[in-house]
Amino acid sequence: MQAVITGLLTGMAFGVVLYKVGASRFSRIIGMLTLRDTKVMKFAFTAIATASTLYGLASIAGVAESMNLVPRVMPFLGSAHLLGGVIFGVAMGTTGTCPGTCVAKAGGMGGANRFATLFAMLGLVLGILAYAAVKTPLTDAGIIAVNQKPITLNGLLGLPYGVVALVWGALFFVISVVVNRLTPEKTYTSSKERKTLIDYVRGEWSWLASGVIGGIVIVLATMQNGYLGFSGAVLAFVGSAAHLVGMPMELVPKINDDILWRAMLIVGVFPGGLLAKLTSIKSEAATHPTLKPTFSLKASGKSLAGGFGLALGAMIGGGCTTGAFIAAWPTLSVGSLAMGGTFFVASMATSNLLLLTRRLDFAKAQQVGDEVYD
Repeated sequence: MQAVITGLLTGMAFGVVLYKVGASRFSRIIGMLTLRDTKVMKFAFTAIATASTLYGLASIAGVAESMNLVPRVMPFLGSAHLLGGVIFGVAMGTTGTCPGTCVAKAGGMGGANRFATLFAMLGLVLGILAYAAVKTPLTDAGIIAVNQKPITLNGLLGLPYGVVALVWGALFFVISVVVNRLTPEKTYTSSKERKTLIDYVRGEWSWLASGVIGGIVIVLATMQNGYLGFSGAVLAFVGSAAHLVGMPMELVPKINDDILWRAMLIVGVFPGGLLAKLTSIKSEAATHPTLKPTFSLKASGKSLAGGFGLALGAMIGGGCTTGAFIAAWPTLSVGSLAMGGTFFVASMATSNLLLLTRRLDFAKAQQVGDEVYD
């Protein structure tokens, strides 16, 4: 029961952060990928910097083991990082979402296309089932490495983890500041003047505050013997559901506290997004919206396919934007660096291609973000 409660609360906390920093907005994610609105990028870099610094300080102080702050390092999967990264990146660049943000978006009831996020979550489940079918063939073909060992950047450099982690954290904080100075960020006018601390908490959060809180949540997950990765959480949820209906999956052979914690992690993101929605101050445009949520078969189909690609790519490549990037890069995992780097290149190429071919109207996307979100 403890694993269920702590996993749920951790998921809720990160779901609140995702919603409040605007990561559940399509325009924010696409803005990051096209460098037209880099708030979410700065948030992610700051979270990496925060987690890296806390891990590094604990390591150097010699209290990492006693405080349960030894980060879990994802194994190196070989060329699977490239294949999975491309699949995940194309899906992310097309849909402007990832496993965690689409659940936060559903909880916050955001978006102009009714039920699209529910179709995205269905796609995540189908992607997990597809991975269960292709894992063995991909392993037999040598794409997914059989001998999976954790390889770290500090290990390759022959340096202590704590030292490299502190330098890594400082580097990403500097990058966040530089990006903030050189690139644009969309601002959403609040319908109420923010004067008190409560007003600022209820409004959209800054990238700096969100990143620091996000990094702390990542570290707290480690202290619980958990790992903040939402693609793995979806797998744990699907596996747990399969056990409940008497159809256990080979990918999740048994249910234990670790599996339950992970399953509750993704479940918690939904009420986290909802809580953030219900307690937020509306943006000025959201008080008098001109857009009405409608059902679009095309948008729902796109979301379904996108969710499918996100889950399949994440499973093959070893993680998603949280599990292979925000939570993983502080661990200095080479596999996660390969996966994260690949899917960002693929997603940026995809979204910019859509812009160049006029298949994506970024100004309209920002208008929707203005009107349908708090």
